[in-house]
Amino acid sequence: MTSSPRFVSCALGAWLLTSTALAQPSRSAASPPPPTGPVALSAPASDRVVDQARFLFPQTQGWFRLVAGAVFTAGFDGRLVPDYDSLTHPRVRRADNAGYTIVPRYPLRFDGWMRIASGQHPDAWVELRPVDARGAVASQQDGVLVYPDAFVDTDVLYKSTPTHADEYLLVRSRAAPTEWTYRFRRGPRITAIRQTGTAIEAVDSQGRAWLRAGRPVAVDRSGHRVTGEVVVRDNTLVVRIDLSTLEMPALVDPDWTSTADMSYGRFYAAANVLPSGRVLATGGCSASVCSGDLTLPACRTVLREAETLELGSRTWSRAGDDTVGRFFHAAESLESGAVLVAGGCIDPACASTTPSVTVYDPASSSFGAVGSLAEGRAGIASIRLRDGRVLLAGGCSGATCSARVELYDPRTRTLTAAAPMATARGRAEVVLLRDGRALVTGGCTSIQCAGVLASAEVYDPTADRWTSATPMSTPRGGHFAALLDDGRVLVGGGCPDGACTSFLRSTEIYDPAMARFAPGPSMMQMRVGAEAVRMPDGRVLINQGCSGRTDCDLSNEVFNPRTSTFARIEDAVTSRAFHSFVLHERAHLAVAIGGCQPRTCSWWNETYDLSNIHPVEDGGVDAGASDVPSDASSDVPRRDAGPRPDVSDAAAPDAPAPLDAATLPPPGARSNACGCTVVGSTGSGLLGKIGLAALGLALTARRRRRGAR
Repeated sequence: MTSSPRFVSCALGAWLLTSTALAQPSRSAASPPPPTGPVALSAPASDRVVDQARFLFPQTQGWFRLVAGAVFTAGFDGRLVPDYDSLTHPRVRRADNAGYTIVPRYPLRFDGWMRIASGQHPDAWVELRPVDARGAVASQQDGVLVYPDAFVDTDVLYKSTPTHADEYLLVRSRAAPTEWTYRFRRGPRITAIRQTGTAIEAVDSQGRAWLRAGRPVAVDRSGHRVTGEVVVRDNTLVVRIDLSTLEMPALVDPDWTSTADMSYGRFYAAANVLPSGRVLATGGCSASVCSGDLTLPACRTVLREAETLELGSRTWSRAGDDTVGRFFHAAESLESGAVLVAGGCIDPACASTTPSVTVYDPASSSFGAVGSLAEGRAGIASIRLRDGRVLLAGGCSGATCSARVELYDPRTRTLTAAAPMATARGRAEVVLLRDGRALVTGGCTSIQCAGVLASAEVYDPTADRWTSATPMSTPRGGHFAALLDDGRVLVGGGCPDGACTSFLRSTEIYDPAMARFAPGPSMMQMRVGAEAVRMPDGRVLINQGCSGRTDCDLSNEVFNPRTSTFARIEDAVTSRAFHSFVLHERAHLAVAIGGCQPRTCSWWNETYDLSNIHPVEDGGVDAGASDVPSDASSDVPRRDAGPRPDVSDAAAPDAPAPLDAATLPPPGARSNACGCTVVGSTGSGLLGKIGLAALGLALTARRRRRGAR
């Protein structure tokens, strides 16, 4: 089982002495006491389980390489604790997103009690003891702890790093069980084991999750995958999965994780700030590879699981399951604090889209259906209008996009048709203008961006009418758009074609009074899949993106509308593009969540203190600067670009196995001790800001504890 978060081994006093006596294998009075200090566990003379796993499932070679040379130490209770100082691989994560670690304690015999405990809160732990298990004796094989023949025709392996205690069940035949039951007991801080869809969480008296067990995933040698579930049943946990469609042998990976990283890496997801101050993440694709262009990256799993981030504790909690897994969907906060979720792709290649429309209720942490779109669409441009209704414009289904527009009215919980756009488009950007109209820019002619658009149009909700604006100077897909304080709109970046034969650093500024675009200053970096928010001081923060097909960026920059210049600010910690970037107005923060990287998608979030964003160097690029040569050829056209012969609408190839979650972010990433990585602020200053924001958002809530960074 994967364990990931925050745990440091600590002495637990007399209580631990009492409880851990139960965890020792039974032995007679004449038996010697358990060993202490480093333990040399011998592997079988032949047919080592770890070698068989590596041969049958080559993806495990990279996973196990992380812990090669690992040493386990036996404590006074006889259980085995990994010595993390013995891990030397450069990509081992030394802490999770909040700076926490975990320390598992493994029994010498598999039928004993295993503990997973929190280093930050040593009384936050869960102990598990398998039912109907065999008394297999642990052996260390190349840094992996192995229990041979732990269940019928099943070997169990554990890989331990500071953020994960990964469990792998090597199922050898149809005679092996496909349902495993574990008795459990809880530490004093854990008051309940909560069912959250197909997963579970260990929570405290305030409902905050400290440990999470995700649904199991199984794979056979052909790469076919199935998922199962973890269920709470009285004082037991039941892990079950249907392996009937897989060939034997199969590798099953149920996992325990911490809660400072998301349950899943996700891109093309959505994020919204809830009235409580938590940030909700919905949908998205997981276990993916970022292509760095507008063609869809390889997506392995479409998510229906939602999660919320609590900024004070820097932890994620499961927030219920949507009615359908989806990505490239619309998600808009309603005036009531609920969140409308509409449309989206429902299979990894986006060959199918859903018309499903649901509303997330923060009070019950649940989704409820409120109707259907007239047709399934993904890549919808959505915005909440001044009267509270939500505009749902365009979107794509299969190889074509639609000009269809619908309005959701939260008062009647109904969807109605509105006037269609002049141009069918999906993956466009939409901004609410100061006069209440909505500007829609650019986008694509298919979900795979076979063609990219330069056109723009404005919707008047009072008259239910669309008006065409003069087109942008270049087609743009994967671009950003942000409203400026003076009512103009900054539009920038993206690619002029789906294959991204060039990446744009140019910007242009839309003037609503003239209904036309004018050239803006060039950014300091080419960007596609970047995000932008307007800061309280009127500047616009441009967050990351890709500058090449294999180069997703750490850089950030700010646009100053008063001087019409861009300036670079402090870099991010992890690279990301096509991510969620939300403005938390009460806390004066912006939060970057998920996204894709050159080799996988991101579990991590970073937080920006908007009151303390400063350029790292003087100067910038002024409004008179022209595009770099790579943009020059693509900035000439002033019409929509048609399909390119080298751009295919075919689905992206299946993704290779993602990076193991226990690995570090990509090279070049930095880390610090704060949970949500802070750019532009000290940790203590941000934490105070979060506490004040939470207090303002929920005056009746108790005062949050401020943990040290």
